[in-house]
Amino acid sequence: MATKRSSKDVSPSTMTRMQELGSAWVFERAIKDNIVFNRPNDIVNDKKTYDKLVDIWSKVGKVEWDDEIDGEWVINFYKQQDVLLKKIGKPKFTEFNRDGGFMDWVSDLVKDEFEIGTKDNWNPADIWLIQDETKWKNHIKKAFDQRKNPTAAIESELAKFNAIFRALFRTKQIMGISLKKVGNKAEWKEVNVSGKFFKNIKATHMTLESAKCLLGTKRIDPEKAKKDIERGALNARTGLAGRGTPGAATLTQDTVLTIDDPGIVSGKRTTFKVQIKANNSTGFSNLKWEPTIKGKGEARLGKATVELVLDLMKVYGMMNTYEPDNKALPTDKTGFSRVEKDYREIIDELEKDKFVDLGSGIDATTAIINIKETFDIYRGQPWVAASKLQQLRFLYALVSLPKKKRDDFCTSLIFTAEKAGKRYGPYGKIY
Repeated sequence: MATKRSSKDVSPSTMTRMQELGSAWVFERAIKDNIVFNRPNDIVNDKKTYDKLVDIWSKVGKVEWDDEIDGEWVINFYKQQDVLLKKIGKPKFTEFNRDGGFMDWVSDLVKDEFEIGTKDNWNPADIWLIQDETKWKNHIKKAFDQRKNPTAAIESELAKFNAIFRALFRTKQIMGISLKKVGNKAEWKEVNVSGKFFKNIKATHMTLESAKCLLGTKRIDPEKAKKDIERGALNARTGLAGRGTPGAATLTQDTVLTIDDPGIVSGKRTTFKVQIKANNSTGFSNLKWEPTIKGKGEARLGKATVELVLDLMKVYGMMNTYEPDNKALPTDKTGFSRVEKDYREIIDELEKDKFVDLGSGIDATTAIINIKETFDIYRGQPWVAASKLQQLRFLYALVSLPKKKRDDFCTSLIFTAEKAGKRYGPYGKIY
């Protein structure tokens, strides 16, 4: 007898799509259809709302709705719509778009007009709430078809584009909404909407409180290693089945920065944890920077656009010691032996500086041994070791800066991840 598949069996990307479509539908019912949800169970008890959620789970996730498992999503949808209605009321939105339609149209527009390859690098909105879509699409298109200076720089045209969307957001004609899974309490934040917001950005000064890059080894989980072999998962270095020997040594995959916003401008102290790790956890790839708000484990700000992080590093003079291309890093013990001296010096400097936590009892010699073990192409996980080297180079470049520059870089990093600033579009965030 086949086991019933549930939402726990779908991939994270599919679950994200299911959740966002579910949110958009509940918003539509609450705003457009004027259905009142005073508690989570009201969503379940409204047949039309509930049946559509079940349909989304079936068609998008190819899974059955399970009240015991998916009840948490009902609670999430309830909290999201509750805070949204309290903040924006019930404008006369006609479209609640997540897939296709306006989303595709605006994604193509920013790519064609501003050479922004991914829409999220302009605006991280997951869904769009729209009044009179055709009217505003024609208005926006006309503004760019009849531009006064067709040779104007992309930056000036993007500024005009963002100004149009800010006005549409403030008047509740088009509102992009970024969704994060809600914890105990749903919160609402408007980003890039007002002049006051941009003044606050300029006045905000965060501080880098700590950095952790553990260089002690851990053991490859035997059960996971066994499953990798059984399903034919390939080793990124050898191309053979299996991603390390059960019980063999590997390293933790990430580096974590703790950045504090004292809340002098916003009035609310916030601590960010920035996870820095390979973009692909099972292969050789470049780094990604992804902040999370402390105390809101699900509230990720979003990945900082890598190109913009590298631009920041150039501005702060960090590229002299950082290696942005993972292909320039070693992929095995032999390759590492050629650059071992460089990394010994980097780790030694970080150890003496004592700002970066390298792990209990870890000195340069121990760290080098652990990196070599992880670089073993048959027993270890060389892609993890290579990523760790890239992280070490980033940390060395960062902590080599004077404290003020270090803090300024981290402040800009947080805003880059949040897509906060005049180069980005306006959006509301529920988290």
